[in-house]
Amino acid sequence: MKKYFVFAVLVSLHLFAASQQVTKMNIEELTDYISKCEKPLVVSFWATWCGSCVEEIPYFMSTIKEKYNGEVDLLLVSLDIKEYYPKKIAAFAGQRKFTVPIVWLSERNADVFCPKIDSSWTGAIPSTLMVNNKKQYRRFYEQGLTQFQFDKNLKSLVE
Repeated sequence: MKKYFVFAVLVSLHLFAASQQVTKMNIEELTDYISKCEKPLVVSFWATWCGSCVEEIPYFMSTIKEKYNGEVDLLLVSLDIKEYYPKKIAAFAGQRKFTVPIVWLSERNADVFCPKIDSSWTGAIPSTLMVNNKKQYRRFYEQGLTQFQFDKNLKSLVE
């Protein structure tokens, strides 16, 4: 009986993890998406192996959902290696219950993609871009953000 229960749990976890879609985007598609977004947008640049990145994503998701439900979009941009796309990234996101859109940036040369996001970006992660095209608001943070910092900066993005 225990074998069947464990098997059922493993299958359920696999199905949940597999349900997280990870879309591939090149840098031009990503910058186009950002420039055309009609809602305030938070773009989190992260990787599965980056502990600081993974730590901040849950409070990014919960804060946006609880305080700005439907008013702000969150996009996770994975900078993981090619071999992780899409299965390992999707499984990782599913295990951690990431419920927001995830894209994998197919451009691997940081000298190419970093300046297209922000001229000051050295390529370090976690990094976060906050954009409100209607207000012509654009802020880039090349650092992990605490819950307090995120709340404060998110408020500036929306108001």
